[in-house]
Amino acid sequence: MQRGHIYRKGSNWMLQYWEPAIEDGKVTKRRVACILARYSDEYRTEKSVRTLADKQLAPINARLARPESTQTVAAFLEHVYLPHCLEEKRPSTYKGYSDMDKLVQPHLKDLQLRNVRTSDIDKLMRAVALQKQRAHTTHRNVKSFLSGAFRYAKRNDLINDNPVRDSVVPRGNPMSDTAAYTLSEIQQTLAVLEEPARTAVLVAGLTGLRKSEIAALRWEDFRDDELHVQRSVWRGHVSDTKTLTSRAAVPVLPIVRKALEQHKRKVPEGKGFIFEGGTGKPLRLENVLRREIKPALAKAGLKWLGWHAFRRGLGTNLNALGADPKTIQTILRHANVSTTQAFYIKPVAAESVRAMQKLERAFSKARRSKPASRKK
Repeated sequence: MQRGHIYRKGSNWMLQYWEPAIEDGKVTKRRVACILARYSDEYRTEKSVRTLADKQLAPINARLARPESTQTVAAFLEHVYLPHCLEEKRPSTYKGYSDMDKLVQPHLKDLQLRNVRTSDIDKLMRAVALQKQRAHTTHRNVKSFLSGAFRYAKRNDLINDNPVRDSVVPRGNPMSDTAAYTLSEIQQTLAVLEEPARTAVLVAGLTGLRKSEIAALRWEDFRDDELHVQRSVWRGHVSDTKTLTSRAAVPVLPIVRKALEQHKRKVPEGKGFIFEGGTGKPLRLENVLRREIKPALAKAGLKWLGWHAFRRGLGTNLNALGADPKTIQTILRHANVSTTQAFYIKPVAAESVRAMQKLERAFSKARRSKPASRKK
């Protein structure tokens, strides 16, 4: 049992004690000192601050203090949290977390994991924001990364609370407008592409699958006029789907089914990945884009809007044709309909004009109607 050494230093009561720590990868002890209270009428004697000292020493004396909690946040992120993410998360997720770690590391200094407060996170977030003009979504991603790291620390009893939860995300640059393919643009794109790029684009445009899901499709996933999304691939690494709700079946239109069946005839055994490279692994669609799609579009004077623009386009086109947001959510396999409405149903100019015309007619009708009498 430690009682520590209580002493006065200037106007403060101090406590010196030994705490468990990790140094050079080994558990050891180190002497530390902390402020218990300021000298005042309430805290005039060593006895008056003994209760505060005992409270500070309680986790150590009860053997609840973990040496890992004494490490710096920088060391925890690099040597504990990111290795955990590498093992448990999808490769693309781990890459995103690594990028966020690179943004925060220069501003962490010697901040200890167990001593972090919400005010420290606010200062850290502001420092990242002041370093360079970035999108507001990047600042949100930094907070999400830090919050996940501190939640992991809390689950492992290294800290008692998550200091990131109530921190404020600094204002950043507004998100640029995102593109969505119209049906006409999809038709124009398909007209200038060769196989297998044409079928891959057709699947993207009329099923809404993500690029990572298209590349990971196997022939056994194509059945009963549906594509059963089971996995994804990122930079050649096959892993699970982005979310649990992403793992679902998507209806296949006759035009897509016909294209897939024709594509299958070119495959000797009709097995393996639908879009397969020469090594038997998923075809790298980023290479197909660079070598085949972009040159063909440039030659035809067409613009490439990105793979995800097909997914946004499907949501927008279905909405324009009268599909309700809940149905579109199901097809796009979003966990929440709010995501579908906010990011995957783009306003269409013609519809906006028609809506405003309806408003004008209603406004004019209201003006011509006789006003109702009001009671005093």
